[in-house]
Amino acid sequence: MNLLYSAFIREDSEAKGFLKKVISQCNVFKREFGNVYLYISRKDEAVLYKVEKNGLQEIDTFKYNKLSVFNEESRIRKIKGFLRYNSFLEYLNEIIHLYKIDVLYLRNSYPTRKLMNILDNKKLVKILEYPTYPYEEEYKKIQPKLEHILFWNNKPKKIEELVDLVVGISAEKNLNVDEKFILINNGIQLEGLNIKKQNKKNYLNLLSIANVAFWHGYDRIIKGLHEYYKINPEKEVFYHCVGEGPELTNLKKLTKELNLEKYVIFHGTKTGEDLDKVVDECDIAFGSLGNHRKGLYADSALKNREYCARGIPFVIASDDQDFPETFPFVYRIPKDDSPVDINQVIKWYENLIKEHPNYSIEMRKYAEENLSWDAKMKPVIEKIKELAKEKERKPTT
Repeated sequence: MNLLYSAFIREDSEAKGFLKKVISQCNVFKREFGNVYLYISRKDEAVLYKVEKNGLQEIDTFKYNKLSVFNEESRIRKIKGFLRYNSFLEYLNEIIHLYKIDVLYLRNSYPTRKLMNILDNKKLVKILEYPTYPYEEEYKKIQPKLEHILFWNNKPKKIEELVDLVVGISAEKNLNVDEKFILINNGIQLEGLNIKKQNKKNYLNLLSIANVAFWHGYDRIIKGLHEYYKINPEKEVFYHCVGEGPELTNLKKLTKELNLEKYVIFHGTKTGEDLDKVVDECDIAFGSLGNHRKGLYADSALKNREYCARGIPFVIASDDQDFPETFPFVYRIPKDDSPVDINQVIKWYENLIKEHPNYSIEMRKYAEENLSWDAKMKPVIEKIKELAKEKERKPTT
C-alpha cells in the first residue's frame, strides 16, 4: 500500500513544531504501511520525500513560478500564498498518479476547486486532518474576514463530504461529531527527547520553548516576575525564553520597561544538545498561557507533551485531556491575562519535589505509556486499513 502525506506547510519556516509533528506521524505510518511519502512546501518549491526507517529521502522537487515564491515583505503575500497553493495542488495530482498512491492523508487543506477535483478520485482512500478541531473560532481569529468568507465559510463541509475519514486533533471533551470523524489528541515522538537531569540549587529557572506569538501569553511570566521582585524575595527566579517569533520584540521591550534584564534571558532558537543543556538547567516549564486570547480554553499542545517526556514539571492555563487533575506534575493558573503568581508556583514546585523526588522518571514513564504518536494514531491506522479493504471490494467504475 502506498500512502502520501500532503502538508502545505513550509519546511524552511521557523515554526518547527508543526514539521516535527508531521514527520512523527509519517514515521508511525511507515511502521504500518509499505511505501510512505511526504509532500511538503518550501519558500520557492514543493518537495517530495520518501519516508525511510533512517529518515527522509528527498526524491523530487517542483519549482514554483516567480510570482508565487514566498516573500515576507510582499504586500500581496496572501495572494502569493494562494498561487503557491494552486501550484502545490497541481504537483500533488501528478504525484498521486506517478507513484500509484492508494491512501492520501491531507493536513488541513484550503477548500479550492482544484482540491475538490483531486478528492473526486474514487480509487483513493482520502483522509483529512484538522490540526485544531473545532477549527471555526481559530480560523476566524487568524484569517482576515474577507479571506475567511471566500475560502472557509461552509467550504470545509464540502471537503468532508468528499473524503472517507476526518481526523480532528482536539483538546475538547464530549464533542458531537459525524461517524466519519475520529478525534485524537496530539502525540509526540519520544526518540530524541532526552530526560532532564535533576539538579539542586538555591535559585529557580523557569523555561518556555516556542515560536513566540501573542497567544502564548509569556508576557504573564514577565509581569509575574515584576510583581515577585517588588517584595525583595530571598529566592532568585530567572526566566529563560527559548525561540524566535513575532512576539519576541514585545517581550524584550516589556522586560526592559520593567527593569528585568538580569532575570529574563532570551536564548533564540535552540535545538539538539544546545536545547538539552538549557532544559537541564531549568526547573519549571510553561505551556501556552494565552489561548483565551484566540477564544480557546482547551489545549493539546506538543510542548506540554514534550515537557512531560523530558521530565520537567510545567504550568498551563488551559484544559488538557492528557493531563487530568490528578496528574501532579502540572500546575494550572487562571485562563486570563493576570500575571503569573510566582510565589504560588514556587510553593507548588517545592511540595512536588518533596512528594516525588524522582519526578522526571515518573513523568517520562507516563509519556511512554500515554503520549506517543503510535498510541494516538492507532485508531486512525485501523480505520485506514478497514477503508482500504472496502475500496478493494468495491471496484470503481
